[in-house]
Amino acid sequence: MNRFHESVLLYVGLPAILAFLPQWIERQWGIRMNAWVVPTLLIASAIAFAHLRHTGLLARGEATRLRGVSGRDWIRMLSRFALCAALLTSLLALYHPNWILSFPRRNPRFWLVVCIAYPIVSVLPQGVLYRALWEKRYAAGFSRAASLLIGAAFFAWAHVVFRNVWACVFTFIGGLFFLTTYRRTGSLLFSGVEHALYGDFLFTIGWGAFFYEGTQAAVRAAAGTP
Repeated sequence: MNRFHESVLLYVGLPAILAFLPQWIERQWGIRMNAWVVPTLLIASAIAFAHLRHTGLLARGEATRLRGVSGRDWIRMLSRFALCAALLTSLLALYHPNWILSFPRRNPRFWLVVCIAYPIVSVLPQGVLYRALWEKRYAAGFSRAASLLIGAAFFAWAHVVFRNVWACVFTFIGGLFFLTTYRRTGSLLFSGVEHALYGDFLFTIGWGAFFYEGTQAAVRAAAGTP
């Protein structure tokens, strides 16, 4: 199997299975599978991380370093985030004003749990799979521009598990941002900080309605609560 077919199986096939197989199982046997996404994501990212370390594609300490990230990089990232946050807040106020801050107002404790757990159980493993592994193993098979678009598209497709188009639209744009940041700085941690900022903001301001079902189920499963 060449790397192209391998990437298709990993980035297209696996999310499709995770999105649609549990529905089929529930229809056939009435078994609900609410905790399937995060364990699969963690296992896949652990295998990917081990592969990257074993092959030397990811140097020791590379995943957590901020060396090479300049003040200009922070300003650029935070300025873009501030602009996007203002735009997203304005759109929400225009089209769904009742959604604004609905999650923290309705369930502040669980909102806080989600905002803390999300960077750990979701952002970090996604960074390994969709930035480090993609860039170091698969992206070289495409032109630089094409690999950016394909990488962002794969990242968006991973969110098909939420079964709504807006989750994929948001994450395609986010995928472009995060992969570009990773390429520019070479810092998986820095791109993860950016990823976590956007994710926690979406949950907080109200757009997280498109991600709630899967994320809340994942956090409850991780916490061992029903």
